[in-house]
Amino acid sequence: MKTLNILAVDDHQLILKGYKYTFADINPAKYNINLTTASTYLDAKQLIETNVYDVAFLDIQIEKPDAENLDGNKTGENIGVLLREISPKTKIIFQSSFSDSLRISNIFSTVNPDGYIVKTEVSDEVLEKALDNVLSGSTYYSRSAVDVFRKTMTNNIMINEDDKEILYRLSLGIKTKDLVDFVNLSVTSIETRKRKLKFIFDIENENDLALINEAKKRGFI
Repeated sequence: MKTLNILAVDDHQLILKGYKYTFADINPAKYNINLTTASTYLDAKQLIETNVYDVAFLDIQIEKPDAENLDGNKTGENIGVLLREISPKTKIIFQSSFSDSLRISNIFSTVNPDGYIVKTEVSDEVLEKALDNVLSGSTYYSRSAVDVFRKTMTNNIMINEDDKEILYRLSLGIKTKDLVDFVNLSVTSIETRKRKLKFIFDIENENDLALINEAKKRGFI
C-alpha cells in the first residue's frame, strides 16, 4: 500500500496531538499514514518547499500579528496559497475555529480548499470522513461550514488584499494618514475602504477601534 503523506499545521500542540492519535487509530489496511506536523508558519513553509504531501490540514490563524510577524502574512491561508502554487495536487482541508461567512468566503476565493471543518465539530469520525472524501476526489465540509457556504453563495462581498493590509496596519496603531506608505491608495481612498469595511461588518457608526476588534473577531487580523 502506498504511504499517505499528511501535513498538519496548527499552533496548538493539543490539536497536533489529536491528529496523531486520530490517524494512528485508522485501520492500517486502509491507509498507511506518514504524518508530519508544524506549529509555525516558517516550519510549514520549509516543509512544503522540500516535500510533497497528499493532504494538508491547515489552521487559519497560526501566528498573530506581532514583532515576529511584521507583514501579517504568516497565516494558514497564505500556506494554502503557497501549496496551490507549489503542489497543486495536494488536497487542502482547513480546520479552524472561524465560522464567519465572510472569512470562509475569502478562504474559498483565495485557496478553494477541498474541505473545511469548524473546530467545534471535529471528531475522529469527521477527520477520517474528510480524508476519505478528498482522497476520492470529492470534498468535505462540516455542517456549520456548509450552512455558511450556502449563505455566501448569495453574497458577493469580498475583502481584497488592500483591505486586509489596511486592517492589519490599523491594528498595529498606524494612523490612517500614514497608511499610504503601505498601500498604493490615497488617504481619501483609504477612508472610503474603511467605511466600506464598517458597512460589511455592520458597525457603520463605530470608530476604528471597533473596526479592528470586529476584524479580529472575524479572523482577518
